[in-house]
Formats: sequence, structure tokens, C-alpha cells
Amino acid sequence: MYKTDVFFKNLTSVKDFVNAVSKYDTLEINLVSDIYTMNAHSLIGIISLDISKPITLEVPSDDIPESFYEDIKPYLYQN
Repeated sequence: MYKTDVFFKNLTSVKDFVNAVSKYDTLEINLVSDIYTMNAHSLIGIISLDISKPITLEVPSDDIPESFYEDIKPYLYQN
């Protein structure tokens, strides 16, 4: 399982993130915010979350392509 925090600066970055992770349609990718869990492939689902704060990204798999880590790098939360 891979788990990290992501942060979106604006709605455009949410759209770009969804486009980036959509390449991995066979990979289960979830965003968890408070009590809500959304499919990271869903633009409308992510927009329904509070994007003004970091959101936890979870991938419940050990078989994650290396390219996935590069694709999400721009959205990783930096303290």
C-alpha cells in the first residue's frame, strides 16, 4: 500500500491531476479527506472534497508502476 498527502492549488490543478492518474485506470487510487473517500479518477468526486487543505492519497496495491510516482510528484504536499 502506498499512502501520501497531496495538495491542489486550484481547480485547474485538480483537473490536471485527474488527467495524470487516468492513465492508471486499472489501479485503484483513492483520496481520503476527513470521513470521505473518493475515487481519484473522478473529477467531480475530488471537487466535492475540501481542496483547501492536504488530502491523503491511498493506493492499496504493491504493484504500482514507477511512472505513477513521477506523474503525481507535482501534487505532493510539501510541509
